[in-house]
Amino acid sequence: MYQLVYNSRMKTLKQQRGRPREFNEHEVLSAAMNYFWVHGYENSSLDALLKVMSIKKSSFYATFKSKKELFKKVLDFYREYQISFLQSIKEAEGPKRAMLSLLEHTFNEFQNSGNVRGCLLMNSGRECYGRYEDISHQVEISFNYLLHLFTSYIEEAQKRGEIVNTKEARFIASRYVNTLNGLVVTIRVGASEDVIDDIVKSAKEILE
Repeated sequence: MYQLVYNSRMKTLKQQRGRPREFNEHEVLSAAMNYFWVHGYENSSLDALLKVMSIKKSSFYATFKSKKELFKKVLDFYREYQISFLQSIKEAEGPKRAMLSLLEHTFNEFQNSGNVRGCLLMNSGRECYGRYEDISHQVEISFNYLLHLFTSYIEEAQKRGEIVNTKEARFIASRYVNTLNGLVVTIRVGASEDVIDDIVKSAKEILE
């Protein structure tokens, strides 16, 4: 019995060595992330994803199994992408500056294109929450992780004196996230620039 298992395992390893990966997983996940970010989960067809990811269908199924499993990997990739982005700014310019960067990025995207993509996690929550249990659970975990990260940034900014607001950091973080998401919704419904500017101002005041 042991010999059969051993032979089977060796055969699998040889097959894996005989089929080197034909793509860079970081690159294809990045491409898939940006496509999902614009088109959403339901409106992203497998054919379109294969095209933007530049991989063969056989490689796709061997690595990602299905569109849903790819999307779940993308959500994890997005979370790590956001954390890396925020951490790089935090280390260079401080925690408050890192949080303001998200706000400024949203506003700059609006000025450059007339629209915004928003947060992939929030977009996915609106589209998938309650419809796909496993995706819903993953969105919830990732969102709470980022909210916890924002809370830790605010706590550090309060200790540094960058934020003088003495309210609990978790409440400030929640208000900031809600205001940021409100900004995205306001832009998408075609609000005037005066209204948009006022929301940006309100978000900045939350972090004062």
